[in-house]
Amino acid sequence: MKNVRIAFEEYDGNPEELIGYKEITGHLVFDVKLGENFRRKARFCADGHKTGAPSSVTYSTVVSRDSVRILLTIAALNDLNILGADIQNAFLTAPNEEKVWIRAGPEFGPEEGTIFLVTRALYGLKSASASFRAFMAEKLDDMGFKSSYADPDVWLRAATKVNGEEYYEYVLMYVDDILALSIDPRAILVDIQTSFKFKNDKIEPPSSYLGASVDYVNATIKNVEKTVEGTQWKLPTNVATPMTSNFMPELDGTPELDEKDLTFYQELIGIL
Repeated sequence: MKNVRIAFEEYDGNPEELIGYKEITGHLVFDVKLGENFRRKARFCADGHKTGAPSSVTYSTVVSRDSVRILLTIAALNDLNILGADIQNAFLTAPNEEKVWIRAGPEFGPEEGTIFLVTRALYGLKSASASFRAFMAEKLDDMGFKSSYADPDVWLRAATKVNGEEYYEYVLMYVDDILALSIDPRAILVDIQTSFKFKNDKIEPPSSYLGASVDYVNATIKNVEKTVEGTQWKLPTNVATPMTSNFMPELDGTPELDEKDLTFYQELIGIL
């Protein structure tokens, strides 16, 4: 209850006089983290399944696996560094969009029986996830990041390398898991950390993200680069689009690959 207590604000008046507010109940959820040396965990959650749909938006998106794989490839091709972090008690950092109150039960210890207004996006509320995403979006927008049209949970910001080369920095969001891709991703995460607390205050390179192995993607790109060494082909390092703006495939008169080059192309695809 210590970590979740921030979500409640004591109310001294008569709850019957609260206009537009609904009474809710809650329960404790117990868990054992198998991947964290069997750490025992308990969390107080609202009984959101007992309440009606709120007037606010409850839908919340997360970054897609395809976007993650594409961005990891972009990072490998452009020599971008990758760091990740996990926001602690993420939902509780966001303001609550629903007007609800609760009468404290025995879980609250000496505060049992107290009337509380739920002022933070308490776990279990129907709008909790959407509230946190909107709150995080405001932070990223203030930092100059813009949501991608293709995937709203891929955030990008124009930046410039020391050598003057222009590129984009990226932030990927999967609920409370953050991934920053940049020449200096630590600076991005430290800025975010001014508004959100990270679990164990850790900012570290991830080994994987949504099933995509970061090391595998980096090794794959290097393998392709090594494979094309000594040939007439090379991987471009600075392109604005996959194809040139005047490329018209229906007018392309390039000869088809011979058997040797076709096999080589298939090998490259197999590496990827």
